[in-house]
Amino acid sequence: MPCRINIVGLRNSKSATENGKSMSHNLAQLRTIFTSALASDCLDAMGYGKQVLGEDIHMLSGEGVMLGYAFPVQIEVVDSFPEVPYVGLLKALDAIQKDQVYVTPTARAGKASLWGELLSTACNFKGVAGSLADGPSRDLARTRAMGFKIFGTGSLPVDINGRYEVVTHNVPGVIDGVPINPGDLIVGDVDGVTIVPVAAIDEVVNRVIEKNSGETNFRKAVKEGMAPSAAFAKFGVLQLFEFVAIEQVLGPVAEALNKFLT
Repeated sequence: MPCRINIVGLRNSKSATENGKSMSHNLAQLRTIFTSALASDCLDAMGYGKQVLGEDIHMLSGEGVMLGYAFPVQIEVVDSFPEVPYVGLLKALDAIQKDQVYVTPTARAGKASLWGELLSTACNFKGVAGSLADGPSRDLARTRAMGFKIFGTGSLPVDINGRYEVVTHNVPGVIDGVPINPGDLIVGDVDGVTIVPVAAIDEVVNRVIEKNSGETNFRKAVKEGMAPSAAFAKFGVLQLFEFVAIEQVLGPVAEALNKFLT
């Protein structure tokens, strides 16, 4: 029997963040319908054209959809081993919360692994949604065994200690030219990673719900024998975005013509 999705809950269920601001959607339910492709399509229709990270950043560990709020850290390259290691890293691990994604931008420095088993263990216990970086990870056999979601460029056994230092956390960052700010919604799956800006989250959630519903009806109709063209026409899977594009282009023209005629 197919799983019933509570649409009202998807749209309206929110939880308080650590500073008391209500901003979190029901991510557990949204993970059942969200994909990086759906999020990208919706952002395209809204005029956000560059929100997808490079194609080499892929799922290294875990399965399904990584959906969570960005928790970016800032790191600097170092060339010596500190007397006390991992100071900034441990502070960030203490601060990150459930349903957040630990984000490590490095400008593609590639000096060392940015994630590993012990970090995954600590975050998995706290309910952290996953890890995202523009570099490699390590201990993949063990992180895969625990199912923790990691996105990066590949694997490398070199430790972060003595090569990078986390200097602050929960601050804006950039990966592949895409700004990633605290609280942005990160959508990662086998297709790649899409970044939904904070200001666009509510509308993207609504659009994904509508588009997913239309695509579900389309699949059902085609499986029952309806011609694909008829199904597209009936359920408007493509028309939603075509209409938005046409409205953006012709809207000002129609408004000017209306003023002229009246």
